[in-house]
Amino acid sequence: MSRVVQQSRNTFDEAGARACLRARLGAVPRRLGGWTELALAGALSIEVPAGPVGLILGSALGPVNETLGVLNDVLDGAPTMPFGFMQSQPAISLSVMAAQWPQIIRTTCMLADDDFWDFAARLADHWALDGVESVLAGWVDSDARRSDWILFALDAT
Repeated sequence: MSRVVQQSRNTFDEAGARACLRARLGAVPRRLGGWTELALAGALSIEVPAGPVGLILGSALGPVNETLGVLNDVLDGAPTMPFGFMQSQPAISLSVMAAQWPQIIRTTCMLADDDFWDFAARLADHWALDGVESVLAGWVDSDARRSDWILFALDAT
């Protein structure tokens, strides 16, 4: 059964997210998309424990909006870089975040709406059966510049 042990609600403008990353990491990681920067800045507000951790990253349209931004640039004739498309991929976001916490052993990204937190809690309970001790779950809304995070502690029984 999962229980909430930490919760963080964050709103960042673009400069604020980068300032948070610079303060926490010493520098802003290179070549991150805006959605990934927002996600990472919010997640860093949670103290992640040492045991096996799962990571659930959710959004209504975050990765979709990033991809559409790259495609709009192409349609507008703007020069595009290969990593522009890569920045829009949720797997890149998850790998950047997992690199910050080596104890993360399981990750997923989901497009969801109002039921995200309930689904995240149910998935966390399922992961507890596989040895995950806590789950870091975040809802990132790039339009509202929100990055809200919960740390669930898990009990495998």
